[in-house]
Amino acid sequence: MFIALILVEVECLRKYRREYLKIAELPSFVEISENARKKVEKVMEGFGLTSAVLLSGKTSFEVVGSKIYDKVSDKIIETFHVEKARMDEVRKIEFQIGYSDVDCVIGVGGGKVLDLGKVLASELNVAFISIPTVASHDGIASPVASFKEENRPVSISTNPPTAVLADLTILRKSPVRYLRSGYGDLISNITAIKDWILAKDKRDEEYSEVAASMAVMPASLMLTTANLDISNLKHLEMLIRGLILSGVSISLIGSSRPASGAEHKFSHAIDYLGYGNALHGEQVGIGAIIMEYLHQKHYGVGDWEKIKESLERVQAPTTAKEIGLSKDEILEALMFAKKIRRRRYTILEDVDPDRKEFELVVEKTGVA
Repeated sequence: MFIALILVEVECLRKYRREYLKIAELPSFVEISENARKKVEKVMEGFGLTSAVLLSGKTSFEVVGSKIYDKVSDKIIETFHVEKARMDEVRKIEFQIGYSDVDCVIGVGGGKVLDLGKVLASELNVAFISIPTVASHDGIASPVASFKEENRPVSISTNPPTAVLADLTILRKSPVRYLRSGYGDLISNITAIKDWILAKDKRDEEYSEVAASMAVMPASLMLTTANLDISNLKHLEMLIRGLILSGVSISLIGSSRPASGAEHKFSHAIDYLGYGNALHGEQVGIGAIIMEYLHQKHYGVGDWEKIKESLERVQAPTTAKEIGLSKDEILEALMFAKKIRRRRYTILEDVDPDRKEFELVVEKTGVA
């Protein structure tokens, strides 16, 4: 009888290990500094990498990529200029490198370059070194790539970067619009976490306090920083650190849940409908204003005016007009967002399936 009880207990522990103890793949090396780009050779040597493919945009290569190439030219077998983040581009590169003994992909550039790099490195099962030239979203460190296939957005799960070299000198000189977009993406974690907690309470969804804190604490810190100036080196470093932690939180639980809630459904809806000309972070920033209002209305939690004022402070868009959308297009996107990823419970599930509440929200918040 005693032995039987022990066997039952051991089996329960095994089940617990299988179901709840996760092994997370995270970046092994992260550097945020004014000279991070100069660490690429050290990183490659540290990981024993000797045969790399370098990906970059044409402008990024002229500004930064060529300098990276010069530092590790003896370890680079091919260089490619990325124009589109699509699977056929990945296949084209794979075909061109053929049977070369590649053990590393280096991405120097913006979102398209890094997304393509993550997918290519995952397909080849090799290391990926992420060297962002802009910081418009948390993709610089996340295990997710955003592609466009047949003019529709597609999210692809990848391995996270092996190393992230975030050079503040480079990022500080990038177009400020991209930094504002990155700020919007980081701030949107505030509503994403509220949605995750809602799903935990209403659907008993598995929840990680560590991943949630990792995603929301940097966002909350930026939100409450007095005299916020993202071109200021100290504040820029806070922003980059927050975006990297946001990406790492996704790796930690193997899901975008910590950094993607109703505000991202709204952004995906805009992309799917083909409306406007905004960056991802600009869309989710406006989505965060709307969703924070709904959380405040339905549950008395949040402060939508604070989020809006914060976005205005960094001169990020807060209205439909600023991202090229009409009121009707915003409302259509909100309605469509209710149909996206239905298994991911968000505040949208608490909104009546008609336009009336959404019309009130966009009016009250001044979004449209």
